[in-house]
Amino acid sequence: MVIEEETMMYRNVVWHSYELHYQDFDKALADFNEKLVAANLSINGPLFYSLHNVPLDEMVDITIYIPVEQSYVSRETNLFFQTYFYIDQMLMTRVKGNFEVSTELSYEKLFTYALENNLQISSPMYHILNGDDEVQWVDLKIKVFSEDDGELTEKEFQQLNRYMSKLIE
Repeated sequence: MVIEEETMMYRNVVWHSYELHYQDFDKALADFNEKLVAANLSINGPLFYSLHNVPLDEMVDITIYIPVEQSYVSRETNLFFQTYFYIDQMLMTRVKGNFEVSTELSYEKLFTYALENNLQISSPMYHILNGDDEVQWVDLKIKVFSEDDGELTEKEFQQLNRYMSKLIE
């Protein structure tokens, strides 16, 4: 199932970018965690990451993010900081179970939905990691827009004409 009109909204987000072989993703997570611990930061939300490329050569360009309680992070931490992180007008689907297989199918589901609904993709794919000790899932989100945004459909145009005609009479 694909859900429309989703958002991502967080405060005090730290992030770091990586370019690596997709099999080394765990190493990037470990490195990011080391940076958080070294900076003595307190986590205040889910870990999420953005995938900026299609890994045809098995190399991925990712950015890992996490909200923290602190409202300031020193540059010496080798982490980037932003006070607000907000993206609206997103499509979302949820991945459970076999993540490697299900994630690729979910990408296809989001891309197909966007194409079938004449939506343009305007962001990387975001992966929000959720769960507890018993159940884990990943929410996949991608920002979209319609080239028709702001333009009236034929039906809306006819309704507007009828309304304006009544006002003029």
